Amino acid sequence: MIQINKALLAAFQNANYAVHAPGARLTLRIGRHSAGLAALLTQYGQPGIAILTAFNPCAITASDHENRRAQQSLRRAVRALGLPCFNGENSAADGDGPSEPTVAVLGISRSQGQALARRFRQLAFVYADRDAVPELVWTGQPRI
Repeated sequence: MIQINKALLAAFQNANYAVHAPGARLTLRIGRHSAGLAALLTQYGQPGIAILTAFNPCAITASDHENRRAQQSLRRAVRALGLPCFNGENSAADGDGPSEPTVAVLGISRSQGQALARRFRQLAFVYADRDAVPELVWTGQPRI
């Protein structure tokens, strides 16, 4: 079980999840269909996408050095999967606060995404399948 407060839940649900794909910059929102994402999945012939970060494990602010090192480890783990991936970032909907770099991984299964998010001690990650509606996937049972 993971403990979260209402403000953190709202931050996750209302954030902008950007994907920097070749020729397109997509901004995804939880629960909202994205025609651009549907086109990207079709273009690459992939069934889904996971948006992952290693920044600020357990939603606790880490140092820049720790965050960069963790993100590099995540990138190595993703490259080892041999799946197409793109850079991106998560940012607050109101533009307030820093953004977190992400890796958007095409063709990864929900369970693989969850395993990576857990490995890098994240509370949640974003996943969408061919319906192109991003959802927040918790790495444990959330308790508010």
